[in-house]
Amino acid sequence: MKKLSTLAIALVLTPIAFADGDAVKHPTFSKDIAPILQENCQGCHRPGQIGPMPLLSYEDTRPWAKAIQKQVASRTMPPWFAHPDSRAMKGDLNLTGQEIDTVVAWVEEGSKRGNPKDIPAPLKFETYEGGWQLGNPDIVMSYPIPNPVGKEVDDEYRCFPIELGLDHEVWLKGVEFKAGNSKVVHHFILFDDTTGTIPRMDAETPEPGCECGQMDSALAGSDILQMWAPGNVAPMPARGIAKRIKKGANLVLQIHYHNVTGADAVDQSEFALHLAKPDEIIMKEMNGQLVSQWVLDIKAGDPNSEHEARWVANRDITAYTTGAHMHYRGKDMGLWATTPDGAKETLIWVPNYDFNWQFSYEFVEPFKAPKGTEFLMVAHHDNSENNQYNPVIPPVDVKWGLATSDEMAFSGISFTYDDEALNITPQVPSPEVIARLQGKKQSVQVGGD
Repeated sequence: MKKLSTLAIALVLTPIAFADGDAVKHPTFSKDIAPILQENCQGCHRPGQIGPMPLLSYEDTRPWAKAIQKQVASRTMPPWFAHPDSRAMKGDLNLTGQEIDTVVAWVEEGSKRGNPKDIPAPLKFETYEGGWQLGNPDIVMSYPIPNPVGKEVDDEYRCFPIELGLDHEVWLKGVEFKAGNSKVVHHFILFDDTTGTIPRMDAETPEPGCECGQMDSALAGSDILQMWAPGNVAPMPARGIAKRIKKGANLVLQIHYHNVTGADAVDQSEFALHLAKPDEIIMKEMNGQLVSQWVLDIKAGDPNSEHEARWVANRDITAYTTGAHMHYRGKDMGLWATTPDGAKETLIWVPNYDFNWQFSYEFVEPFKAPKGTEFLMVAHHDNSENNQYNPVIPPVDVKWGLATSDEMAFSGISFTYDDEALNITPQVPSPEVIARLQGKKQSVQVGGD
């Protein structure tokens, strides 16, 4: 099996069952709607975040009332795809039946403001320099030269060697990514470069970086530190847990470009490293395990093509996060764990997979998996003409592949070994080293003289 730091997952087609409840009678924005928005929506719908409009006040929200009603009633928003039968997740955005009915009733009754004195105090969101979400990062890095992305680029995997080369190991708590041009960047993967192949390939071409579409060749043996796809910010592990970056190691940033703008573009994306500090004793190293089916055979016209994969824990482990990944034909996915005593748990079930939203899901309580626990991933793809997202009509047979017109099917977990006790005091780079690593970006002009 191939390994991964923290990933995404899900499964099956059964209708979603949510808690029932009666709508609040004669709801108002101030008393009934504002609390729902605060708890479930304002994390994204505020200035500087991914939401297309703020929903902080009545004035913000009222013009969008009917659109909100439609999105909430169809369970399209808030975007949360783990079914309530999944293991309890942090940040669960599933609305209750009562909350949905309350929003619908509010709009149907004229979207009234109500008494402004009923509005709860505004939430205070922590803001970090540069727009990072996990805190102020220790190192922000990018490839120093902007990368042109031509209008003809459909599915291009380009790797950029990133020189780190520290004279001591560091312990990584988290990674964040920031697309320089979100219109052409589909996803990122950050690798711990163990072979030096990518820098050599980059040196042989005049363009920034080099093409690296075959993960099993140019990147063979490289350890995945973190990945990002739309909607995902992987959480940082608990105190005492981190990922080791060895002394002298360099990094590789792989970017999947998918330009559908019809125009030439430029990208210079960044990533941020959050490091463990000396006051945090590292007891365990975070690991990742994919549960993936690498051989897919999805027939043209098949609306429910099923594939599964298994992985068995060879030691007692504790799992912290999970997720799901497919492409445009992805329909549903799930990951189940069966312990040696026969107990079975649904770790995650995504009954309505959406390629545009791929989260890392963090368990409220980590999952203890004794040695011998079997993890089962089951995925379904819809390769019929009725799939509005099918990239090829009429449908054709589809195999596993990196391109978005190909398919994938993997889930996975981040985990630690229960019997590990490292007791390591981490080091951090000096301010001078950090300043050298961050350097200065170069600019490039496209379409001008």
